[in-house]
Amino acid sequence: MKTNKINAALLICLLATLMSSCAYDSLPVYEDVDRVYFLWARINPTQSTTASSDKVEVNLGYDNPVKSDSTISISVSLMGRVSDKDRPVNAELIKTESSAVQGQDIEFLPSFIPAGQETGKLRVRINNTKKLESTVLMARIRLIPNEYFHVDFTEVGFLQKEKSALEYNIYFDAIAEAPNLWRGETGVMLNQYFGSYSNAKFQLICDVLGITRDFFMYDPETESAMDVLNARIPSELSYGMIAQINRYLDQYEKEHGKKPTDENGVEIKMGTGIK
Repeated sequence: MKTNKINAALLICLLATLMSSCAYDSLPVYEDVDRVYFLWARINPTQSTTASSDKVEVNLGYDNPVKSDSTISISVSLMGRVSDKDRPVNAELIKTESSAVQGQDIEFLPSFIPAGQETGKLRVRINNTKKLESTVLMARIRLIPNEYFHVDFTEVGFLQKEKSALEYNIYFDAIAEAPNLWRGETGVMLNQYFGSYSNAKFQLICDVLGITRDFFMYDPETESAMDVLNARIPSELSYGMIAQINRYLDQYEKEHGKKPTDENGVEIKMGTGIK
């Protein structure tokens, strides 16, 4: 009798163990579900401040001709296994933390992590509306889950504690004005080099020389405008820069049969201070 009770007890324990094991096996483990997050979070800031940034600034005011919208692509990364098919990536606007309005100012376009790839692009369209001429809008977006990806993996690589690998910030406007180095005394010098400022001319200069708007910006609280200008465009360099742009202008005229003009219909040409 005692033996039967012991056997029964053992049987109950065995069944409980098997049931527990089965229940555990049915639970999704980390490796069973793929995650997706913004790629910037795993980039070392000391290697690339741009690639490791959780934001992008877009100015639509320098396009010539002016565009009604612009599409930006934000890199996302997979935490898990690559697939043999394209898998969609979804996002949403955090309304309470954004000044932009979804459907009016921004729209999410079909986005994917392609088959066989560990990274993909989240595509967002920003619309050029009248208010952008005087206002900078901000859209804080967040990745959201779908049938292919979970989005609960927030701490990645070099991520700062106060930031989330699932969020990204887009600042955009169409305020067209000269960068601050092209004003005052240094602005007079730049006019001698490149001629009077216009948005189209400025964009052409940046495209031809392979520079950005930041090249013509300085921090008035910590820097002297004249010191910055002399360091970035010493006199010997200015000759080469202007010669390179003039070669482009000559080639443009040969190919198009006319000289390039700016947004006001004025011919784009360099200044008279340097020949």
